[in-house]
Amino acid sequence: MTIISSSLLAAAAPCSAKGVYDWAYVALDYAREEKVAALHRFCDRIHGLARQVAKDPFMSGCFDIHQQYSQAKSQNHSSRELEKTIDELERSLSVYFAENYFAFYDVLFVTLNGDVIHSMRKDYIPGANLITGEAGGSRLSQCLEAKPQKECFVDFFQYAPSAESAAFFVEPVLIKNEHQGWLVLQLAVNKVNTIFAWIESLGQTGETFLVNADGLMLTESNFTGDSSILNKKLDDRNIQAKFKEGRGRRMVTDYRGCQALSSFEVVSFMGVQWLVVAKMDKDEIITQHYAEHRKYYANRLMDQLQNQPAPPARRLEIPQASRTLRIDMDEFLWAKEGERLHTFGVSTCTGFLAACPRRFGYMAHVSPHDKIYGGGGVNLVGRMVKRIESFDILPSEKRSLIFMVIAPRSETLPAIIDKLIEEGYLLSQILVLNNPQAESAAILYDYDPSRLHVLWRSRGQTSSAVHTLDDAKNVGAMVKEIMQAEETG
Repeated sequence: MTIISSSLLAAAAPCSAKGVYDWAYVALDYAREEKVAALHRFCDRIHGLARQVAKDPFMSGCFDIHQQYSQAKSQNHSSRELEKTIDELERSLSVYFAENYFAFYDVLFVTLNGDVIHSMRKDYIPGANLITGEAGGSRLSQCLEAKPQKECFVDFFQYAPSAESAAFFVEPVLIKNEHQGWLVLQLAVNKVNTIFAWIESLGQTGETFLVNADGLMLTESNFTGDSSILNKKLDDRNIQAKFKEGRGRRMVTDYRGCQALSSFEVVSFMGVQWLVVAKMDKDEIITQHYAEHRKYYANRLMDQLQNQPAPPARRLEIPQASRTLRIDMDEFLWAKEGERLHTFGVSTCTGFLAACPRRFGYMAHVSPHDKIYGGGGVNLVGRMVKRIESFDILPSEKRSLIFMVIAPRSETLPAIIDKLIEEGYLLSQILVLNNPQAESAAILYDYDPSRLHVLWRSRGQTSSAVHTLDDAKNVGAMVKEIMQAEETG
C-alpha cells in the first residue's frame, strides 16, 4: 500500500509542518495532472483523426457513390454493374477503414434527412434513420436535426443501436461545395476508460475517473461490480461545486459512502465539459501514515488503551444459538449456518476475531507461544487471513471484513496491526476491546447478526462485567485522534 515515495514520507516527522493529508494531496495532484494530460493527448489525437476523415477524398467519394446507390435503389434503377461496383467498394472501404481509422468504432454515412446509407460495422439495417428511428430523441439525433454545417462533437450517452455508451464526431460532407450529409464517427467509451486505469501510487482505495456535466461517471469504478459508466450518478452538490471551481482539492463523502480526499480539474473539449477526479480514502492515508511511523503511534495507542477506564458494564441476557463451537488455546475455528464461536480463559492470551458480518466468522485463541507474541509457535492470525482470502472472499471484498483484538491488556495489538496492514487492510477495519482491570475474558461471537459478548472476570469480584461490539474502540479513529491532537497541539 503506497501513497507516495516511502523515503519521502519516512523523512518527515509525524508532526512535520506539511501534514499527512498535504502529502496525500500532492500524490493526488500528480495523478490528476497525469490523467488530464493523457486525456488532452487522446482528444487532440482523435479530433485530428476526425478532421482527417472529413478531408479524405476517398471517404467523401465513397459517400457520394453510396448516396447515388441508395437513390437508385429507392427508384428501382439499380443495375448489376452498380451492384458490382458497390461490392468492390465495400471490400476496399473495409480495408481502408481498418488501416486508417480503426480508432473509431464505426463510421456512418448519413444523408441530410438522417438516413444511414452505410455503416462500417453493419450495425444498421438499410433505411435506418438517426433522427426519427431507434436513436431518435438522443443527443446525436438532436445534433443532426439542427442540420450542422460545421463539425460537432456529441458527448457520451447510452446509444441504443450499439447497446453501449458512445460519443460522436459529426463531420459535414461537401460534394461540389454542396452540403450532402455527414460522416458520423462513433467513439467507443472504452477508449477513454483505458486512460483512467488503476494507478499503483494511489494505493488500494485510490482511483481516477471522469464525470460528465450531469454528474454521471464516464469511466468504470474500481470498486463496483456492475458497470458505472453512465449508471453511477454522483452527489450533485459536490460535482456542481467542482465544475464551478474548475480546479482544486476537496474532502468529500464519495459514492461508496467513504470519506475521501479528492483532487479535481475541469477539462473542456469541443463545447463539452468533463471533470477529472483523483481520490483516495482518508482511512488508507491514515493507515499509510501509521505504517511509516508505526513505533511512534503504537506506543501512544497502547498508552491510551492502558490508561483509559473500561467502558461501563452491561447487564445482558445472551441469546441462544443453534450450535456453539468452542475454540481452545492455539486454535482457530470458523462459523457458518448460524453457528456461534466461543472461547474462555483469555488472560495472558489474545482473542482474535475476523468476520464478514452475516456471512461468516472466525475466532482464534492466541497463546504467548504464537509468532504474534514473538514466539516460535503457530501463526494463527496469518493462517486465518490466508484461509479467508483463499476460500471466503474476493479481492474486491476485503473492505467488508472486520477484525477484533480482545484481551485484558492487548500487548499483541501492535503486532496484529502490522500483520493486517502488511496484508492490505486498513486501521479502520480493526477494533480493540480491552479491560486492564480484568484478569481474564470469555468471548462469544455470532456473525449473523454481528453480535459480540465479552465476559470479563476479576479476582475478588462476585459479578462479572459484560461488554459488546458497541464498546470496542476503532483503531483508525484512535490514530486519527492522535494525529489531530498533534496538529492542534
